[in-house]
Order: sequence, then structure tokens, then C-alpha cells
Amino acid sequence: MTPRGLLLTMTEPPAAMDEEFNAWYDHEHLPERLGITGFRSARRWVADVAPGEGRYLATYELDSPQVLSCAEYLARFEGATPWTRRCLGKAVVFKRWACEQRGAADPHPLAKALLMVAAEAPVDDLAIPGALQLRRFTASVGVPRHIVLAELAWSGTPALPAPRPGWFMRLYRAYGA
Repeated sequence: MTPRGLLLTMTEPPAAMDEEFNAWYDHEHLPERLGITGFRSARRWVADVAPGEGRYLATYELDSPQVLSCAEYLARFEGATPWTRRCLGKAVVFKRWACEQRGAADPHPLAKALLMVAAEAPVDDLAIPGALQLRRFTASVGVPRHIVLAELAWSGTPALPAPRPGWFMRLYRAYGA
């Protein structure tokens, strides 16, 4: 069985461009990506962080990691629209991970929040009480290389584990919710 893939992007526009950035993302970028064969679904998330720390996260579920090297995707990636070039060119944060999923779980339909944990070593012993599920990924592009997405049913301020040395950990809530 071919492993599924995940494209994960962390972005943040300049504050003065937030409205335009979200309009571009919602009305041009997501529909364009979802029109590419092999993109299963996409979802946006937002965190309450200080400016410049990567406010937005997008999760793109892929049939396989190879979708990101197919001609259809590369044509869109390399032939970005003027609006795409403008919005991404002005971003104060842009990080991208191309991942292979360990396991085959779909995103949980009740997820209202997402805890992202990233580390250089696998995070196999993480437990989040009350999480709907934990999905694990290994990045071929992007650092840190090991990603865990803990999907949560609530978007308040949950009791989260203390981050370990070398971990990046951030709580996002569903965008637009």
C-alpha cells in the first residue's frame, strides 16, 4: 500500500495584508490546489501567537507524497498566479513540509483544534488525553523532520503536555470557526 502524503505550510502575511491574504487563500489558492489530482482535502488553522511567529497553518491531505512531484502540481507550483506571487512574496513567515504519513488515518471530521508537535527525532510516546487521534508524519522536505498532528474536539485552552527539549509545539484552532 502506498503511504499517504501531507503538505503542511505555516504562513503569516504582514498585518496590513491579512485580509487580502485570507481572501487569496480561500478564493484562489485552496480551490486551485484541490483541483490537482491527488489532493484529497485541505484545511486551514490559526494560532494566537505574537506577530512573526507563523499564525496560519494549512494541512493538505494527499493520495501519496509523489503528488508533489507530478507534472500537474509542478506546473501550478512553478507557474504561480500574480496574486499567489504577491501574497507569498510578502509573507513574513513561510515554512513548508512535504510529508509521508505513518499509518492511513483520515483527518477526524470533529477536529476543531490541532496541536502540532515537530521534532528531529520521532515522537512515538506522545499522549494527549482527550485527543480524537494522533497522526504521525515524516518530512522529506522541511525541518524538523518528524511531525505529530493531534486532532482535538475542543478549541479552548486544553491541558497540553510540556514540550520536551528540541520540540516545536503549537496549538491551532480551525480557521473560520
